[in-house]
This record gives sequence, structure tokens and C-alpha cells, in this order.
Amino acid sequence: MSVKVAVRVRPYNSRELELNCSLCVAMNGPTTILLDLEDSKKNRDFAFDYSFWSHDSFENDENGYSRPIPGSKYADQQMVFDTVGTEILNNAWQGYHCCLFAYGQTGAGKSYSMVGYGANKGIVPISCEEIFKRIKKNPDSHLTYEVQVSMLEIYNEKVQDLLVPVVKRPTGGLKVREHKVYGVYVEGLTKYPVDSYEAIEAKMDEGSKHRTVAATQMNASSSRAHTIIQIEFKEIKNVDGRKSEKLSVINLVDLAGSEKVGKTGAQGDRLKEAGNINKSLSVLGQVIAALADKAMGKGKNAVVPYRDSQLTRILQNALGGNSKTLMICAVSPATDNYEETLSTLRYADQAKKIKNCAVVNESDVDKKLREQQEEIHSLKQQLMMLQQQLKGGVINPEMLKQLSQIQDDIETNETIMQENQESFQSKLEKQKQKDEEEDDVDLQNEGIKEHPHLVNLNEDPLLNRKILKSLNQEETHVGRPNGNPTPQIVVNAMCVQPNHAVITNKEGIVEIKPFTKECGDFIFVNGSPITGPTLLHHNDRIIFGTTTTFLVQIPGSEQIEQGPEIDWELAQQEMQKKEEEKRQEQQRQAEKQVHEEMQRKKQELEEQRKEEQRLYEEQMKKQQEDFDRKMKALEEQNKDMLNRALMAEEERKLIEERKKLEEETLQKQLQREKARKQYEDEETMKKYRIKEKNFIENKLQKYLPKVLEVNLIAKELKRNVTLEARLKYVYADDQEYSQFTEENAQKGQIQIQVNNKEEGQIYYWDLHKFSNRYYIIKDLLERYFESNQLLSLPKDQDPFWDPPEARVIGSGFLKLQALAYLMDNPCDLTLVGEHFQCGTLKVNLIPTDETGQRNLSEDIEDGIEPPVEDPSELVGRRFDFRVSIESARLPENLCKDTYVEYSIQVEEKKKELFKTKTLSGAHPNPIYNYDQQHTFDQLTEVQLNYLINGTICFKVYGYDENKSKDLKKREIPVENLIPQQQTTQLPNQTSISQQPQSSQSTEQAKKQEEHIDILTKTINQSKNIQQQQQQQQQQLSQQPNKPVQQISQVKQPIEKFNPIQPPPQTINKQDNRQDNRQSVKEYEDHTSEQQQMKAKLQQQQMNAQKPRSSSQDRTPAMMSKGKPDPKKGTKKDDGCNIF
Repeated sequence: MSVKVAVRVRPYNSRELELNCSLCVAMNGPTTILLDLEDSKKNRDFAFDYSFWSHDSFENDENGYSRPIPGSKYADQQMVFDTVGTEILNNAWQGYHCCLFAYGQTGAGKSYSMVGYGANKGIVPISCEEIFKRIKKNPDSHLTYEVQVSMLEIYNEKVQDLLVPVVKRPTGGLKVREHKVYGVYVEGLTKYPVDSYEAIEAKMDEGSKHRTVAATQMNASSSRAHTIIQIEFKEIKNVDGRKSEKLSVINLVDLAGSEKVGKTGAQGDRLKEAGNINKSLSVLGQVIAALADKAMGKGKNAVVPYRDSQLTRILQNALGGNSKTLMICAVSPATDNYEETLSTLRYADQAKKIKNCAVVNESDVDKKLREQQEEIHSLKQQLMMLQQQLKGGVINPEMLKQLSQIQDDIETNETIMQENQESFQSKLEKQKQKDEEEDDVDLQNEGIKEHPHLVNLNEDPLLNRKILKSLNQEETHVGRPNGNPTPQIVVNAMCVQPNHAVITNKEGIVEIKPFTKECGDFIFVNGSPITGPTLLHHNDRIIFGTTTTFLVQIPGSEQIEQGPEIDWELAQQEMQKKEEEKRQEQQRQAEKQVHEEMQRKKQELEEQRKEEQRLYEEQMKKQQEDFDRKMKALEEQNKDMLNRALMAEEERKLIEERKKLEEETLQKQLQREKARKQYEDEETMKKYRIKEKNFIENKLQKYLPKVLEVNLIAKELKRNVTLEARLKYVYADDQEYSQFTEENAQKGQIQIQVNNKEEGQIYYWDLHKFSNRYYIIKDLLERYFESNQLLSLPKDQDPFWDPPEARVIGSGFLKLQALAYLMDNPCDLTLVGEHFQCGTLKVNLIPTDETGQRNLSEDIEDGIEPPVEDPSELVGRRFDFRVSIESARLPENLCKDTYVEYSIQVEEKKKELFKTKTLSGAHPNPIYNYDQQHTFDQLTEVQLNYLINGTICFKVYGYDENKSKDLKKREIPVENLIPQQQTTQLPNQTSISQQPQSSQSTEQAKKQEEHIDILTKTINQSKNIQQQQQQQQQQLSQQPNKPVQQISQVKQPIEKFNPIQPPPQTINKQDNRQDNRQSVKEYEDHTSEQQQMKAKLQQQQMNAQKPRSSSQDRTPAMMSKGKPDPKKGTKKDDGCNIF
């Protein structure tokens, strides 16, 4: 019979919907039509056994199951099973071998059809469930059933048992052999007996966890390995003591993706894997083509290349042999995948031509056993004859090959016969063999156990405490086989040198010492590395390299230590615990140092504040006394009304001077308060940095050992490449991090920095990419250990290499608030990157008319009335603005091929990305001259809120300069980044301490003395007293009192804090005014004395002519409450220096 073929087309995926792809597949009954959208005459028709339309016309029920809409032709999972799966089960029940292939490009729906997702179970789980349903319905008491399941994968041409953990699999994978009765089989593949669907499901889940899964851009859940689930089904009939059985092996094969490598974006490390996958699929295609030619009478003598790949070798029975085979081909409906779909349909069209010769596999159990025994006896007779010929001197290569083949056949038949015998007999044979082996080991180790020795600890309990190494000699060397002198204890592991350690035994005193100083870093005794000779005791744990573990055994000392049983896991945990304790102690010391430093600075500030307060009070008391004394003297001298009026004028001036002095004192108090708050904020920032370190500690503990291991492997492979774990901070584009919060502190992501000193380049891997490279690099090490030769790989197959790619140099946030008030917002935006402040970007947001040419902000400055008085009036109107990106200032080592990206929120939860052109070459001062108009056709409430409260994140991308000498200077390692051991010095700190109170007090006293002298001279004047009085009173009535100097002129700003970087060194004047007003307000709200002063100042200001403030003097809080002065532009927005 021919191989049956089915084709299934899936719905569009999200990528195809985004591309707005057209449909290129149609189905009419069993015929699949590939559409040519340009010329319908070029449509291609393919006739198959089944064509399943699963593209549209379906709905999901409450459980998520996709079912057809009544009257539609949609093929759901149950329909596919009823058509395909039921036929496979029926054939298996009759005793035929069966095979089901799933073929197609990655993301075409192979796994969905085979396994399924969620409520949409695929063919495999439904088939397994149906098997046991049929077994339970069996009414014949003479029939019994046995079901065994196995699961394997073929990855990089290596066969691996998926039901065996990776660490316990044999090196190089399992071998594929062939038997003349049973056909091709995998030697050593585990077969698990199961008695329920739940048991099979559990085994499949276990195998799925071990699968090699590597995501591609087209489908994150597609596998790059060929997966085969084998279900061995036996029906045993026992009538009158005579046993017969029907055997059926069901192979359920999920092939790897058949797409082009470049199509999936699989580059670099993916090319090697995809190459091997394509090799298997290519050979499969050759086999199918050869079998199809034979079925059509062509090339009858041609050799079918089954042996050219492991896949075709294992599936040899299913392809052109004793099997009923069905292939289900999954295709994409999109024109974007036209070529891949055409290739898949051609592949399937050839497969349907293959002819198989399936037979019922029924046999008499006793007869089969006798035949196996006779075959083994015959093979042994042939072996004896060949051996006699060899003894007679007749030797040729063909005879030796035949001899080896016969020996393998005897071994295979004996193994199969043992498997078919009763379990009791099998257990007896295995126990006998095990007892004999243990007796031999005991005889060999009897003498070693009487003296000091090492016993191995292994992760696998079956291999634990199996190896004994004697320490009875005066010196026992440990190292690799090529050591000189040759080591008695050979440890061929990573980080172990040819001569690694020496263990001495002098009169029962056992010591270990590193062969060189560097070797001590990878010799751990009880978890701690050694630096010199170290005394060993009974039950001490020794780790060579990173994992090879031994237990010290000294007979006669057993009673010294009592405790739990020591195993490999305990020794590893002990080493990790010591390393963790060391790290925590370093962290505690760093935290203690930071805390003590902060406490010392706080104490110094408090003492300084108290001293200045004392001097201030003394000065004020002295001034009050001087004032009272002089006023009393003036009152005695000025007895007439004229002199009293002059005295009142001078008194007013003295009071004004006093107010000024109080104001300046208040400013100094505010500065001290700001400095104190600044130190408190810095301490809070330090604490949150420490907290963040704890937050990501679990991830670091998982990946740092792997990073260390990869570094050690690179050293072993003689590669000049090092890896470091880095903490990368990610900022949300729609948030302004102008102050430090706990939420903002937990935005760190771990990335791996690869310092490739061979190329003079730096790469950055995320954890997914690092995990993928980790296993590939480990495979390189295994291949190196197997061949003892360093591999020379091309770059596209080198896991340590990556092509250069652009990375974020720095980001900056700019508020949109000015646009809501139809004002532009030019700004030199501070860029913050992984190296903290890393440059500036000159940008501007400009409100415009519909043409984008007229700046509405300039119209307002010219006195033209704005179109709206309040931002809420913009709702429902068209709103236009321009984003201008003029130039930037960047670090010299991060200025190659730069460009800028930003995004605009066009709808709620939807943003549109924009970017400038890329400037080729290195430009520390790039000029972009970018100008882009953006339009909201009808401004909504959500968009207005975005304008008032939102920000734009500008990201500058570029490349590192290829300078290997800078590789160690680019970043601070994450283990040293948090907490920082050095305290950041605050900007402008000396401006506070370098303004002594006594100097200012003396200056103010001199000013008052001068005013007193002037007043005295005025009293002594004898002429025109009345006239002067009238003139002065007239001036007093025409010119109001001079207002007290505004508190807003405080010069020392309060720095804003970012959770990552220290405060910037400079802040523009506008931010100074805003920050200082906020600080004054906080100070006045918490001090009752200043509350009274505030009332007095407000009363004086009400009597003065208040100057009109510009929009630059308004804080964001003021702008949100009322419209700023339209005649004043906003040339420096406070969003410019959020960081």
C-alpha cells in the first residue's frame, strides 16, 4: 500500500496579520490548491488523501477549544484524529507497525496537530487515551495487553533518550543497530511499561522537559530537534497454555522545521544546528525520492540512502518497509511563505508515491523463543568455524569483519531473548551478574580500605562511592593523564591542570597541597580553596576543578566525626555556602562602611546646624540689644515731632535691614535643611540599591555559576574571551523617574557582557541567548575532551562570536506638558546610560498649525491670542506638533553609526516608533537635523492626559569603537555595582561649608552702624528741617515700601535623584527656582516660626508692586493648575534634567 498523505492549513499568525498577507492556499475536498495571485492560470493543484481546512470559520468555546461554526468546513482536532488517528489505531490493533510523520516549516502547525495546546489536544494524547479505552472494553479473558513507551530525539545527528536526564546520557548519544527479524532499533533505548493514559502522559511530560528547544523569530515554541515517540503495543493470547502475540510499534514523529535558515533569523550559533537539521531532512527527501522512483519502476537497482542520517536510519521500517505510514504536512496560508509552502507540497506529493509492504506481526511465543535459541546456536557454530580458520593462519579483512558482525549478532539476539523471557528469570540473571561484579570489586578494594584512601562522590547514586584511590604512598599526584610526573589519581575535568595537586602521607598524617599557586583556586577542602599545605581528616571533602568530588577515608579515625551521610550534593552545597558566606561578609562590610559614613556626615551636619543656630541667636540678641540702646538714645535726642518723624524713617530702614538679615538666615537654614535631606535621600538610595541586589540575587545565583563555568571553558579552550554578568536598567517610556522610589529601583535586568579580546569587541547577551550558548559551549568542551584537539571553527559557527549590533548609548525623558499650553520646549536633554550620564541631546517640541510651518508658541509671544484658554478646550480638535532633534554630544567611545529613536502614543496602550537617519562613522557631536510632524486628528481625553502628564523617551543608539584596551573599562561589574563602597560626593557641597556665619554677621553689623551714623548726622542738621521732613514724607507716600527680597533667589538647589546614577553636576536655573520653591514650601509647612514669617512677608508683598512672573518661573504643579503667561515662552522646561 502507498504512504497516505494529509495536508492541513492553519490560521494566520500575528506576524502574518501585521504584514497584511494574502491567502495563497485553497482546498476543495482532498485537493489542495496553491494560488498564484498574479495569474490564476498558474495555480498548482495537489491531490492528497486528505486535505484539512483549519484556516478560518471556527469559534472558541468556554474552555478554549476551537470548534467549527455550524455549516463550515473547518477541521478541528477531533476531526483530524477521527480521520487520521483512528486509522492508525485500527492498524495497530490488527498487528501492523504504524508511523505518523508531521512535516512542515517552523510555525506551520506541526506540533499543534501532533501534541496540541491546552484544550485542543493533538493526535498523540488522544491516541494514547484511546488505546486504554479499548483495552478496558476487551471482553475476551484470554487476551492480555502490554504497552511500553519510549521517547527519543535526534539533535545534531545524535540520538538521545528523552526519558533519561541529560547528565546521565552516554557521550555521543545512543547507537542505531539492525536486526534481521526486528529490523532497525536503538540500542539502549529505555522502554517504560505503562498501564494507563495518565502514565503515558506523565512520561511524555518528563520527556518534554528534557527536549532541546530553541526558539526562532517565527515561532517561539518550535523545536530544532526531531522528536519520536514510540509506543510498543502487544496483544498476548493464551489458549490451552499456548501463547501467541501480536506486536505493533507506533512511531509518532514530529520533524524539525523545514524552513530556510535565513528566513527564521537563525544566524551565528543557529547555523550549525540548522545545518544538521537540514541534513536529516535533506536525506529524508532523498530517501523519499528514491523510494518513489522505485515505486514507479525507475532506478530499481539504486541504493536508498537510509544510512546517511540517523533519522532515516531509525525510520527505515516506516519508509518503504513493514509499516503503514501516514504523513501530515502543515502549511502556512500566507503569501509571505509561498516558497516554503510550495516546497512542502512537493515533498508531500513525492511521499504519497512510496509503496510499503506491511504485514501482520503475529507469532507463537514459544516457537519464537525456540527460533531465537536456534539462531544463537547457529551463530555460535559460525563463530567457532571462523575462529578455527583464524587459528589455521587464514586471515583477511573480510573474515575479520564477518567475525565482528557475528559477535554483534550473538550479543543482540541474547539481549532480545533476555527481554522476551520471564521477568523473574531476567532478574535472576542480572542479580547473578551483579553479585559476581561486586565480588570482584570487593577483592580489588580490600587492601585499599585498610589504609588512607579517597572514595568518589557522584551525582548519580548508582556511581556513588564506586571508585577508591589509595593514599598509601608518601606522595600521590593528582592531575590529567599527560602530567609529568604521571598522576596516580587521574582527574580529566575542567580547570584541572596536568599536575594539579600532591597528597602526602607521612606516618598516617595526610596533607594536600596545590602543585602551583594557581591550582589552589580549584582545590576545595570542605568547601574552601586552599593556598598551601592543608591537613586532611577523616570524612573531609575534596573537590578538584568544579565538580569532581572525593571523600577522605582514614581508617581508625571514624569516631572523630559523627554526622549525616556525606554525598556529592552535600559537598557541592558546602562549597557554595562558603562562597556565599564570603560574599555576604563582603556585602555586610560594604553596607557597614556606607552606613557609618552616612551617620558620620549626618552627625557633622547636625553639629554644624546647632553651632550656626547658636551663633545666629547670639547675633540676633546682640543686634536687638544694640538696636534698643540706640533707639533709646535717639528718643532722648529727638524730642520734637520732626526728629521723631526722621527717626521713624530710619527705624523703618533698620527694620528692613533686619528683615533682610532674617531672610538670608532663612536661606542658610534652607540650605542646611536641603543638604541634610540630600544626605538622607542618598542614604535611602543606597538602601534601595542593596534591596535591589537582594531582589535579583536569586537570578544571579542561578546564572553566575554558569558564567564562571563558561569563563573556565574559554580558558580551557585557549580562547581570549571573558564573560561578566551585568545589571542593565530598563526605563518605561511613558514614565518620568524624577524621584527615587522602590518601584523604580526594581527595574534591573541581568545581561551577560562578552569581552571578546580576540576581535576587540564587546557583545551583550540576554539570559535566553546565554542559556543557548552555554550548552553549545559545553558541547565544544566535550568534543575537545574526546579528541584532545582544539577545534577551529568559522565565525558563523563560533558560539563566542557575534556580529556587531547597535546598542542603546543613553536615554532621556522630556515632558510633553508645554505642548498642552501651546508652548515649545527647547532643551539640552541629559542622556543616561549604563555608564550613568553619557552626553546630551538637543531636542525641541513645537506646537504648530496644520501645515507644520507656524510655531504657535511664537504667536503667543507676539501677543496673538491663543486658540484656547485651557488645555481641556483642545479635546475634539485637531492637534499638530513637531519633534525636532538637532544634535548631540556623545562619548568618544560610543559615537559610531549613531541614530535616535523615540515613540509617540497614538492611542491608549499603542505607540508608534520613529527614528532618525543613521550617521555613518564616529561623530562625538553628531548633527541629525531631524524634524517630524505628528498629528492627532481629534484629540481625545486619553491623548490630552498623555500631553499633560506624559513624557517622550529619546534613545540614542550606536556602536562601540573596536578598542580591545577599553574592554575592562566599559562598566562596573554587577557584583561591585550594588552597593557602591565609595560614597558619592555631593555637588556644590563646599558652597555650604565655605560660608562662615561670623563673616556675614560682621558685615551686617557694619551696615547697621553706618545707618546709625547717617541718622545721627540728620538729627544735628539745624536748617530746613521742616522742608526736608515734608519732602521725605512726600517721597514716602509716592514710593511704596521696597519689598523684601524674594526667597526664590536661593542659589543652592535641591538635587533630584535617579535610582541609578548619582546627582548630575549641573542643573539649569529654572530647575533651581523650582526645586528651591519646593524646598521653601516644605520648610515653611513644618516650622511654626517660619509660618509666622511667611505671613509677614505675604503682607509686605501685598503692599508692593508684584512683578509679572514668566512661565519659566512656574513649576509643573503651577502649570497644571492654571495657564502660564502666554507672553513668555518656555525655553527651558523642567523635563530637561529629570536625571
